[in-house]
Amino acid sequence: MKITRRIKGIISCMLMLAMLVAMTACKDEPSESDTADISDIAGTWNEVSIYPRVLTVQEDGTYIFDDHNGKVTIDLEEHPDGSKSVWYTFTTDQGEFWASFAKDEENEVQNDLWSGQDGEMHFMRDGIDEHLTADDYLLHVWSNGRCYITFSKEKKGYVASVSWSSSVSESTQWTYPCTFDKASSSMVCKKGAMRADVSYSESGNEKSKIIYKDGTGSFIIKSGTLRWTDDKENAGADMYFIQIDEGE
Repeated sequence: MKITRRIKGIISCMLMLAMLVAMTACKDEPSESDTADISDIAGTWNEVSIYPRVLTVQEDGTYIFDDHNGKVTIDLEEHPDGSKSVWYTFTTDQGEFWASFAKDEENEVQNDLWSGQDGEMHFMRDGIDEHLTADDYLLHVWSNGRCYITFSKEKKGYVASVSWSSSVSESTQWTYPCTFDKASSSMVCKKGAMRADVSYSESGNEKSKIIYKDGTGSFIIKSGTLRWTDDKENAGADMYFIQIDEGE
């Protein structure tokens, strides 16, 4: 009888010890929200848009945006398979939800913020365009409304072609012979830029009138948008061009 009680006592002590070990392990194991920090996205972010805005996230978890300020918190989204996603939730000073951006789980440093599940808003960290190559210009068609810019490789450098339609039958076209400036990661035209006004008759005949052949200008990508500087007539002032697919 005494032996049985002693065995039961030993078993009870072992169970209690196992429970304490398990509780300690659970306490020490960091949750997914603990692995995310607001400081991971602290800094200045530029919107990728033809009307770009600036988002600033502070180390203390507050943010400043175009027309309001607010607070950033970390939330978890649980999936059917038991896995979880980390979201940065932005709420205005008035307590209203503004947007949420998914944490980048694949890269050590997060340089892109995509809003919601559809990625309607896209922000890029300021200063990540410092090491672009010429291919970053060549591989895309750039658009702002009816104005399109493409780049092509030539024997002596590159050519930037700008086509701006005012109607179905009329457009203005610019051609810039460029070199790629590695220091600024930009396309630069120092001479020989040409502007021509092009029109089409009802029968489809093309008529082109050259306006000048002595222009200069430059193109630079900043936070995913292309900026066009026309030195002759300032044609591209305040215009931001975004990447589109050939078929769009």
